[in-house]
Amino acid sequence: MDHLLSFISALSESGPLWFVIVTVVAFGGLYLYDSYFNNCCSNFSYDNNLTVFGYEDYNEILWKNNLCKFVGPAVWPQMYAAAAGCKQSPLNLKDRCSIVVPSETVPPLVFSCEFDTPPKEMKLYNSGYNEYMFHNIRFRWGPNDNEGSEHMVNCTRYAMELQATFVKNSYQHDDILQAAKCGSLLILSYVFMVTPRDNPYLEPIVNALQYIKNPMACISIEPIILSLLTPAFSKDYFTYSGSLTFPPCTEGVTWIVKPEPLVISSRQVRKFRKLKGCTGLITNNSRPVQKMNNRDVFYYDCDE
Repeated sequence: MDHLLSFISALSESGPLWFVIVTVVAFGGLYLYDSYFNNCCSNFSYDNNLTVFGYEDYNEILWKNNLCKFVGPAVWPQMYAAAAGCKQSPLNLKDRCSIVVPSETVPPLVFSCEFDTPPKEMKLYNSGYNEYMFHNIRFRWGPNDNEGSEHMVNCTRYAMELQATFVKNSYQHDDILQAAKCGSLLILSYVFMVTPRDNPYLEPIVNALQYIKNPMACISIEPIILSLLTPAFSKDYFTYSGSLTFPPCTEGVTWIVKPEPLVISSRQVRKFRKLKGCTGLITNNSRPVQKMNNRDVFYYDCDE
């Protein structure tokens, strides 16, 4: 990039027309390059071919005469060094296997006032992996109403999981991979169980899903107060040290998981399953649970 800028600067001295032409062509090419490699299914290099990740137990789909490989969680550790680590997420969180911390012995978990303030804008984005982000929020679901959450709670999997990502104020960069490596990344997670009634706070998002059915689609929606999507709590939650649940599965993430489920209707979950990824409808975008590997999981209990 520095060489390109030096080249353009030199051309500017030889005439304004050449400068304009080369600048447009060069930066146009860079834009197309970045758009393709940053947005098209998070492409990675593997065996000199194009590799993207999926969520089947084990899959390898070849595109265009072996130019692309589509691989599932079972082979992620072979492709990404971090995914073979000993602190991977998600986990099956169990009360009886956790270290109980009485809530009166530690400061309560505090949510800032920003949670009750409407954001300036909200966008839904279909990345091709169905990670629909409101700045730093992702939804996870599965093929039916009985599975879909990445974390399990006492051996129970729920229909959906909402994961809100936060970076420490002291961290100055937007790269969440580097933030995780520096221990500056926290993910707040909620599970959802299916009930006969719709969740009214999710309805604006559910209604907008029809406009982002195809990969790379994006739409702005009316901002929703964050606390309506992620209600505040100060007790009764699990926390542990884990990883990102998508490649490269970088470790160093602090997870806080609220085990008491929120509600969502079967109709609302079905709307998410109608979204399309790189190989068709995506009915599952959740990584299977990983090994505990002698990690400590803490449960912050309520006052008795």
